[in-house]
Amino acid sequence: MKVLFAVSNEEISESIVKKYQKEYKQIISYKNVYYFNAILKELQKDKTYDRVVISEDLEAFTHTQYDQIDKFIFDKLDSISDEASNLKGNDIPIILICSDRRTKSEEMLVKLFGIGIYNAVIGADRSVDEVCRLIHRPRFKKEAKSYYKIEAENVNYQSENENDVSEMEIQNILAHYKRLGKNEDRYIDSFNNIAAQYNDTQLRIISKFLPLNVRAVLEEKSSKYQQIMSFNNSVSNSLRKNKKETREGPSEKLLGTKTKEKIMSRPVVIPSSVNMNSNKKLSRVKPQAQPMDIENEQEESEVSVQSKVTEKQEPITQPVKRGRGRPRKNSTPVVEEPIITEPVKRGRGRPRKNPAPVVETPVIEEPVAPILPMESEVEEPTMLPGLEETPVLPGIELARPSVVEEPEEIEKLEETLLPGLTTQIEPETIDLSHLLTSGKKIVTFVGTSKNGTSFIVNNLAEFISSAGINTAILDTTQNRNSYYIYTKNEEELRRIATRSIDGLAHGVAEGISVNKNLTVYTSLPDEGEAINNVDKILETLLKKHSLILIDTDFETPSGYYKQSQETYLVQTLDVLTIQPLTAFLRNLKAKNVLDEKKLRVILNKTVKIRGITDKTIIGGMAYYNDPAMSFMTELFDRNVMKYVSIPFEEETYTRYLENIIECNISLKGYSKVFMQTLKELANMVYLVTNTYRPPSVGGRIWNQQYFFSQYESYIKSNEK
Repeated sequence: MKVLFAVSNEEISESIVKKYQKEYKQIISYKNVYYFNAILKELQKDKTYDRVVISEDLEAFTHTQYDQIDKFIFDKLDSISDEASNLKGNDIPIILICSDRRTKSEEMLVKLFGIGIYNAVIGADRSVDEVCRLIHRPRFKKEAKSYYKIEAENVNYQSENENDVSEMEIQNILAHYKRLGKNEDRYIDSFNNIAAQYNDTQLRIISKFLPLNVRAVLEEKSSKYQQIMSFNNSVSNSLRKNKKETREGPSEKLLGTKTKEKIMSRPVVIPSSVNMNSNKKLSRVKPQAQPMDIENEQEESEVSVQSKVTEKQEPITQPVKRGRGRPRKNSTPVVEEPIITEPVKRGRGRPRKNPAPVVETPVIEEPVAPILPMESEVEEPTMLPGLEETPVLPGIELARPSVVEEPEEIEKLEETLLPGLTTQIEPETIDLSHLLTSGKKIVTFVGTSKNGTSFIVNNLAEFISSAGINTAILDTTQNRNSYYIYTKNEEELRRIATRSIDGLAHGVAEGISVNKNLTVYTSLPDEGEAINNVDKILETLLKKHSLILIDTDFETPSGYYKQSQETYLVQTLDVLTIQPLTAFLRNLKAKNVLDEKKLRVILNKTVKIRGITDKTIIGGMAYYNDPAMSFMTELFDRNVMKYVSIPFEEETYTRYLENIIECNISLKGYSKVFMQTLKELANMVYLVTNTYRPPSVGGRIWNQQYFFSQYESYIKSNEK
């Protein structure tokens, strides 16, 4: 059983799968998506799903105008139901988990019934057990009508807007043809692409708005256009400009006519050899291009392939080929194909004494189409017993039976992960609460590429470790920049780095020792599955280190964000990099991983821009905006967000680049402004913990003075 889940919380799909496997003794392979458009794309790409489970609350809306929300949801579900079909052409059942405001007999359910969605779950029935039951056995049409409590006369079995074309769509199509200009060759391809997305009624509407020159080309050359349009809509004759009759004088007739006749439309082919003894001509008169008979085009293409196969099997006798379309009245006589005798090639070495007589074999220089395998010769995908004859996907091993006798065996089977599919089994789940004491902390840093996440993590680690705090850097990025920086091009350090993360997953904390209080754990780029063992790795680090700084990217396992106590969002004033970051945060929110109380913002490389403040950038980060501007999701409250701003200084980044080249991260050479900002950030990262103490101004000041007194001596030594 293969299921596509589109629910607002990943924990819902996990609980459904776990319950189903326990109840029905059948393994489910599944995948999670988080947008309506993602469902559509997944169903277009993969036709092997058995069920689709959709939550009506999949996408959040910023307004409460239910009529607009219902229209948006219905349009999306209508498109999804059109694509929900498997390889055999059968409909894939859609299980819809309705919102709590839905009631039976309402108009929305009547419309859903009309487009074939029979498995909506309403009101008190919205439970894991009911969803599992519908996955196991979906409702029939009669059962759905009874469950929805609707009357047959109220049902419109056609989409409400099936034959409508919005003005925006018309304008987009017209703008597309305007961009094509006079490139008539692309008119037909574009129309065929449009025809694949609309029905014939909609195409007739669209065709009426097309420019006249486009309609003229389509009427003449597009079979699809000719099929949907009636004959009385002809525009070709009225648009094609009649060629003006030119009256030629005597001199023009003498000089111009012969010249025009000598213009050749194709290159002349000169045969390499001519058999003078043969009565047959070596050159073949090629018939002129005939008007195509559109109705017989498909049939003749099949005959052409079959005839070429026959020619390969019977190379001597060839039937006379017929041209496409109806024959001309004065047809050109068919010239028989010549039989060309090629000279016998001489072998290497001296000739034999008694050479064998040469037998001339006729050679036919006719291209032969490849022999296509018959239906019986096509290899069927390997089928596994008990998996309901589901085709095996490339790269996915379904080497598991569908029926298990004992629940204990299910737990063993669940440990085998399906590559490419999300599963509900974590490598190892460990409670880390007993290790996260007041002196222990896990912090993650994330930002769009080139915003300076690694720059901040590396300098912050150097800064805090210099004050005597036992610090660790865990590099979970795809690029593994720390591997190149901290190995210093030394073989021994490379050896330690390549096995450090794998060692953490097995309870061994052995990383690159940068200084007395700083250790770096990294590996080769894009290497190893050990990074997915989140809880075990963090448990090993917490046993040895006080502060764990995790350098992350958008591909980092979400468990690190879930287990961290704070997540710092690194952002520059480049507003184009905000959208990827907010899209990533929205994914975390959909997985129920994003906790806005843990979020902090680092504004990196800030400069003064007229009309733009720090609050403006943070306000842009606080919301995810759909690229189509159809909806917006709030990620955090921008008014209470804690942040630190790091100004852009050319000498600071120059010094950092020098450190990278030298493979040695050092705070020497940085400006006082940057060092002061780094102090402020260090205070946010380590001194501010999740355990809030009663207000104690004196104690707080003492803690800060004690902590930063260590830095003052360090800075003074660097300035000297």
